[in-house]
This record gives sequence, structure tokens and C-alpha cells, in this order.
Amino acid sequence: MSSKDSVPNCAAAAVLVRSEGVPDDAQPIRGYDFENGVDYNALLSTYINTGFQATSFGRAVDIVNKMRAWRLSDEPVADTDCEEDRDLEYRKSVKCKIFLGYTSNLVSSGIRETIKYLVKNSMVDVLVSSAGG
Repeated sequence: MSSKDSVPNCAAAAVLVRSEGVPDDAQPIRGYDFENGVDYNALLSTYINTGFQATSFGRAVDIVNKMRAWRLSDEPVADTDCEEDRDLEYRKSVKCKIFLGYTSNLVSSGIRETIKYLVKNSMVDVLVSSAGG
């Protein structure tokens, strides 16, 4: 690494390479547009252009459905719970806080429309986006 360069040569050779142009016959990356309602056949057909793995998606759907259905009232009251935590109506109102974490590259894929829909419809509580991917 020279003094005027701030990036080690091995990193520059591995990461800082010139991008290649997109081939003319490349499929555009585009996700499902939820603004027109939900058509499950159309939704599933968009996965061919989203770059997303269906198996991982299926697992995620199961986990999210469990999280959305969970309430504190599903759990037994502990001896250490405070008075408020023992109240059944309060316990029914306490939901799972859902964090959606993703790498920034998903925003440039067809998943961006799904993320938009989830946020717009209050289906996630916290977004966490990291660089890279």
C-alpha cells in the first residue's frame, strides 16, 4: 500500500474492479407491486425476477406468521412478573416486536417492493439495513 493510497492493494484487486455492463438480454429485476392488491399467483410469478430463494422465503413466512400471532398471554405467568405483567388484558395486548434486517443489496433487487409494503402496512416495527451483501 502506498502512502497516497488508502486501500491495500489486495483489497483493491479483489473489490475495486470495474463493473461490467448489463447484457441486452438480461431480465430486469422487479418485485411484486403490492399497490394493486394481492394476487398470489402474480406474486409468486415475480420471484423469477427477484433473485430470491423460495425455500428461505417459505421458512421466513412461517417464522413471521408465528411472530405476528404471538402474544404475551401465550406464555405462562412467572412468579417474578410484576403486577401489570400478570393482567390478562395487558398480556393479550403485548405483541412480538418484529425487526426486519436485510443487506443493502436487497433494495436493488425486487425485494424492495416487499420491504415497502411491510413498512407501509405496519407489519414490521424496526428496520435494520447493513451495507454489503
